[in-house]
Amino acid sequence: MKITRHILFLLIVSGLLGQIEQEKKPKTFLFGLIKIKSNSPYEKGAWIDKWIHAREFALPVYFAPIEVRYGFGFNGKTSGSVALLNKNSATDDPDKMEYEDDVEPLSQSYENIWGPSMEVDVGLINIPYYLVGTSWMNVMTGLTYRSSSIFYGTELPSEAWGEINTNWSDTAYFSPKMSEYLLTTHFQYQPFSDWFINFRYSYGLASTLFYTQDREVWDESLTGSGTSAAGSIGFRYILDPGKENRFTVGLDFRYSYTKIHTINDLADVTPISQFDLVNYGLYFTLSAFYGGDNTIGDKAKKHYYRKEYVSARNQFREFLSENPSHANRHRAEYYIKDSEYKIPYAIMDEGIVLDKKSQTQKALDKYMYARSLVKNDTLILNTLNKRINQIALLWMFEAENILNDSRYVEAYSLVKHVAEFSKHGEKEIRRFKSWVVLGEGKRYQSAGFIGKAMGKYAEALGMNPDLIYEVKSLQYRAGIQMAKLAKEADEFEEIQLAIYSLEYARELSGGIGTRNEKLLVDLKNKLKSLSDYKSRIIIEQKMNIARAEQLNARNEKLKIGLTIPQVQDLLGEPHEKILGNRGLNPDEQLWIYFVNQGSLHLSFHQFQLFKIEEL
Repeated sequence: MKITRHILFLLIVSGLLGQIEQEKKPKTFLFGLIKIKSNSPYEKGAWIDKWIHAREFALPVYFAPIEVRYGFGFNGKTSGSVALLNKNSATDDPDKMEYEDDVEPLSQSYENIWGPSMEVDVGLINIPYYLVGTSWMNVMTGLTYRSSSIFYGTELPSEAWGEINTNWSDTAYFSPKMSEYLLTTHFQYQPFSDWFINFRYSYGLASTLFYTQDREVWDESLTGSGTSAAGSIGFRYILDPGKENRFTVGLDFRYSYTKIHTINDLADVTPISQFDLVNYGLYFTLSAFYGGDNTIGDKAKKHYYRKEYVSARNQFREFLSENPSHANRHRAEYYIKDSEYKIPYAIMDEGIVLDKKSQTQKALDKYMYARSLVKNDTLILNTLNKRINQIALLWMFEAENILNDSRYVEAYSLVKHVAEFSKHGEKEIRRFKSWVVLGEGKRYQSAGFIGKAMGKYAEALGMNPDLIYEVKSLQYRAGIQMAKLAKEADEFEEIQLAIYSLEYARELSGGIGTRNEKLLVDLKNKLKSLSDYKSRIIIEQKMNIARAEQLNARNEKLKIGLTIPQVQDLLGEPHEKILGNRGLNPDEQLWIYFVNQGSLHLSFHQFQLFKIEEL
């Protein structure tokens, strides 16, 4: 039976190991499990998220009290080589000016189209945030005032224009000085904590003075009005990003289109009926704002994309607790759900690494933990169960080898451990336990406690019928051992046990020899001479009742660790006393007290009480 079982285990284990190797080859890692696993240390989409949604869970910028821009630009059109940035890159656009009469057009040179400009945005509020809770892009709306002028105005053709309009002076300059009142919206995209990209659009009204005779004072009787639209793109660098109110510096490229469609010319001094100003400029910016703080949600997302799913899940939960109404709450919930799905895979990967290092117990702990976290994923569940089952079979095979070395307790302990996580251990635990009990019987027999040994042998055989030959062999040896002690037997139970052992030994072997046969006859005669034993028991029953009452009273004081003199003082001398090692070792003793149709067994080791049994 043992040989058959060992062969079966070898076949099963070798087959499983071969199967593992076959599965490893086409897969990306040890057990061929996870299709989503890659060699990259980052989750798929990490770089896209870093550049597009890095601050997805940041708090919004909710208010910007002011932004100031100052810069330079030109009115006209681009031409020539923009890359060279020479005089041919920017020129006047004569088509943008219309006249009442057929007059000589105004001609502006490169020097006449440049000028400074200053803008001020005030009261920028993130209206969408207050309405719908958006946060990953700030949409700020406020009011803008813009002032612009020209460095060097263009001298008007006074002689040609004067022939038409006599009110025109000899020397005058076309130099638009504009004021604009705009409604402005900023679209802010912030990929990182210390800077963001700013898109800006403005629309509103414009007014202008455009006639001056000395480039210092403008003729306020000649004005124009119209509409203006502008757009810009640039970036903002955040100063002192840790403060509640933060400041930015930046740079914008601005394009605007101003249409002066109404000329107020009461004195009729100019033939200009309307004109458009197309402006290109570069502006430096300075602003202040409130909000835009980072949250633990963005830290959690970094953990997620580094495949640190446990940390990611915990921090996302904290984020939702701190920001229950955040606009991207549903995204945080998605990351939590996906992290919980992937956590078992990550833990299993850790187990695989330990498995490869032959740290099987630690690997098993990881597999068991991963399995406890699986939710509705048969792929990983089947794979984990498969590997756990393989480990169980390998350890069961190891337990068989340990058992063959007569290390019964060690083998049983290993099987008990396997039974904690596998049915393979549960099925075999009783069989391995029987060998432990058998070993206890062997130790009792070696110490001379033949009766106890026989009890253990019977218990072991009841647990494992396959032990029949082993038990019979031990019982035979016990019978022979008792035969040697039988000559000294003078107690009723000892004589009975000796007779039983000799008869059982004769039954097993077919004979016990002439000497032992004579001994058997002598023992039966001795037993017959003690036939009055039962009568003596009856007589002493009443005495035992009283004695039992005393014993019961004293039993409360009876405890493990008492010395032989202490037990004598407490209970008196026993009815029977058995010494270990065939009566030669007083360190090992068994004391028996007969009480009320039962008995009290006290076992001593090194003259101290170590076991109490009531039978």
